[in-house]
Amino acid sequence: MERKFRIIEVKEITTKDGKKFNAYKTTAKGGRKMDVRFVRNCHNTPTEPCVIVCNETDCNVDTSREYPILWIKEVIRIEPYERKNNIADFFSDIEDIED
Repeated sequence: MERKFRIIEVKEITTKDGKKFNAYKTTAKGGRKMDVRFVRNCHNTPTEPCVIVCNETDCNVDTSREYPILWIKEVIRIEPYERKNNIADFFSDIEDIED
C-alpha cells in the first residue's frame, strides 16, 4: 500500500567536519513535527518541500529515541506541494477599505 508524506521543511546543514546534508521535517498526527531521514542508498530524495510517495513496507518510525524519526528506504515518486497563502482570510484588499 502506498503512503504519502508531506515534507514541510528541507534545510541544508553543515557538520563540524564540513560535510553537508539535508534535514527534513514532516507533520504527524495532531500536527506534531517529526524528523525524516532517508537511508544512504535512497537516491530519490527531495530538495524542496513536496509530497513523497512510498510503499508502507519501505517506511519505519524509530521510537527508540526521545523524539521519533521517520525513516524512508525508497521513494516511488515526488509530487509538488503548493503552500496555500491564507493572508486573504485575515486582511481586506486596499480597494475594500473605505475612506
